[in-house]
Amino acid sequence: MIKKILIIYLLFLSFIILGSEDAYGLKESYEVTVKLSGSDKTSIEEGMQGALKNLMIKLTGSTKVASDRKLNKLYRSPDSYINQYKLISSDNTINARFFFEGNKIRNFLSDNQLPLWLSKESIVMTYVPCDLKSSVNFLDTVEKESCDVLKENLSSIAKQRLVELAYPILDFRDLNYLDSLSSVSYAKFMNKTIKRYGLDNWIVCFIRDDFGVILEEAICISSVSDNVTNLDKALNTLINTINSKTSLIVNKLYKTDSRLSIEGISDYSTLEKVTEELRSQIVVTNLNLQVISKTSIEYELTTYGGIEDLEKLLNMNPNFVQLENSSTNRLLYRYLEI
Repeated sequence: MIKKILIIYLLFLSFIILGSEDAYGLKESYEVTVKLSGSDKTSIEEGMQGALKNLMIKLTGSTKVASDRKLNKLYRSPDSYINQYKLISSDNTINARFFFEGNKIRNFLSDNQLPLWLSKESIVMTYVPCDLKSSVNFLDTVEKESCDVLKENLSSIAKQRLVELAYPILDFRDLNYLDSLSSVSYAKFMNKTIKRYGLDNWIVCFIRDDFGVILEEAICISSVSDNVTNLDKALNTLINTINSKTSLIVNKLYKTDSRLSIEGISDYSTLEKVTEELRSQIVVTNLNLQVISKTSIEYELTTYGGIEDLEKLLNMNPNFVQLENSSTNRLLYRYLEI
């Protein structure tokens, strides 16, 4: 029964993440809230810069790219990219909510050959061994506090980076995996666990070192690195790697002409939806309908960059399924209404 509930929950979570609103990178406006040191002009300007830096981590999908020197010009004039802002005071705290213009920000990234993260939230399987001990009351006060801080820090970074953390339910099956594999390698345990839950990436974090001493800062390993590093570096490196697979540099320096055939078009309403979706793709500069048959259509289109950039975008959209006989200058897809 528990297993069924878990599977239903993960499917529901995946549906929310994959099937709801547009990818974060394509929003019309970006809303960022930060805490201010005061309500004066200097404090507000500092808040603008902080909000913009937080936004760049999300938009580029990488903490490394967000520190690129190409962004210094952007950081020097954040007010040029803001539609409006609001000051919010409560409990002796002043927050500012800034609204950044989506098109302006995206144009800056493409003009400076910087990546734009185009996916939606990822799910990372997370295991915290001290949490298992906590559930059976094996933790002393210091250990429990350290474990709670670890979980809070994981949640905080994940929220900032638009990532969902999933935890194994640790039922009899999971515990069997743990008993048989964790003594050999936590990586083996996690690789087996993510297969069970249908996920691709994982992180394991510890509050004690190999000698059993409680650490001042938690350490972690992940599916992209078995080198032990501090929590912040481990989780951000994992998310950077995940996001790099679904990020795109929109190269406006050259354009490509190609053809795109779409099967599964049964009526005019579907034709309109497909055409609208294609026109909204960030790399598409020109789109012309060339052929209409009973169940398929063919477009001639011009895109920024190579045809592989359009291919990457379409492959991130669950409505488009690529068919095997696509070629170097002609893509073939089936459209699914989800």
